[in-house]
Amino acid sequence: MIQMEKPNEFRSKALLTDGWHRMMDNVGTPSQDTVSAGAVKRFRLLRAISLPLYVLGSLGIGLSLGAMFPKSPLVNALYLSGTYFPRFIVTVAALLVFHLLAAATAKLILQHRERAGTFLTQIVVLYVVMGIVSLIYALLWLAYLSHLPLVARGASPLPGTGGAHQLLGTFSHVLSQQPLLQVLAAGAITGWLTASFVQLRPVACAFIIAGDRILLVFRKLLWYYPIMIGCLAIGIPSKFGHRGLALYGQCALWDMMVIVVWCGGIVVFCKAVTKRTWRQILSYYGTVWPAGFGTGGSYDTLAVNLISAERDLGLSPEIAEISIVFGTVLNKNCAGMSALIVTVITAKLLNVPLSLLEIACLIPPVVILSLESPGIPGGAGYFMSPIIAALLHVPNPVQWVATFIAFYSGVVPMFSTAGNTTNDGVIGAILEDRFHRDRLAANIANDRVLLQDAES
Repeated sequence: MIQMEKPNEFRSKALLTDGWHRMMDNVGTPSQDTVSAGAVKRFRLLRAISLPLYVLGSLGIGLSLGAMFPKSPLVNALYLSGTYFPRFIVTVAALLVFHLLAAATAKLILQHRERAGTFLTQIVVLYVVMGIVSLIYALLWLAYLSHLPLVARGASPLPGTGGAHQLLGTFSHVLSQQPLLQVLAAGAITGWLTASFVQLRPVACAFIIAGDRILLVFRKLLWYYPIMIGCLAIGIPSKFGHRGLALYGQCALWDMMVIVVWCGGIVVFCKAVTKRTWRQILSYYGTVWPAGFGTGGSYDTLAVNLISAERDLGLSPEIAEISIVFGTVLNKNCAGMSALIVTVITAKLLNVPLSLLEIACLIPPVVILSLESPGIPGGAGYFMSPIIAALLHVPNPVQWVATFIAFYSGVVPMFSTAGNTTNDGVIGAILEDRFHRDRLAANIANDRVLLQDAES
């Protein structure tokens, strides 16, 4: 029987996400004997620049090249080179999603079931509920901002029984007849079964190893991410002109509005339902929100989030470790909101008909994907775009994925990460208060039993 090793949580998460800095470190520092001191300083400065800044720079260069040289064969060749990796993602999307979801589910059960117990169940439920509520919230924003029709063009919303049949038929088609959605369900069920039965534990371990190696490959390719974004960004102005640039700006503005208002609401919610003071909450947000925005990746913010949750929110170390680490893995609700926004903008740019009902039908799969998306910069764009393309039956999935990834770059994942990471601390504060009350009630009950025994 293969014994499942329980690695140190922080080490295992760091190994999945520090590819950018490791790649820069592995290059090595130029020797003082061969280059000037100025070159060494420039190299160290280059290595100190974070991945989101490189992405923003590449995005700006790509948009500029596409706007200034839309007919240049060289510029168009650069754009075409950026589409090869999205084509590969579309081709192997089902395989990637199945292995990653099975591995994540199996790892969650094997590593945390005994350690967390009831606490695990409650934190998973809280993150699932937060994901559903956040996507409904984003849907309401999109209904206001985008003016999408309730149903697809050409289909009239029928009242009474006819309308109900139409709604049920649409939901049934999306939720039960899509191959990639079936892959999502199969991956989660497979991970749960293999981890739950002792006889199948070797299979669970194999899935975990495969999932870790897939993420390792993506980590090794993080150096290519800014290059790919720059190449794909060329296509926005070169193919769609100033309309493409305007829509990217609209996408970033909508994303900022939706997530900033959401975070403001979560701050008020935290003050209302927990014992934290305004100073504690604002100190936590003032530390973690800029860190998440600056790194663009949830795992890169893990250490800062843990320290601030204990110092500013007053979480106990055991509650902070479990809630923040679980949130880093499970909570990508702001990424899900950004994915819905990017979906609407991409459909608008590519003239794909879209309705609010179709966006609503995307909520269940996006909730699942947001729970299991890797916390690397732009990771949600890689793994959500092919499934969304399949669910919406877009005529050109490759073009959809390439455009989606280009839009899901720059400041969009930075706002998403800032929202995701601060939500983790709020969930930890809720659970801290809940389990503090439970421990206090248990201590009072034990004291009463001891008092009764002493009296008798």
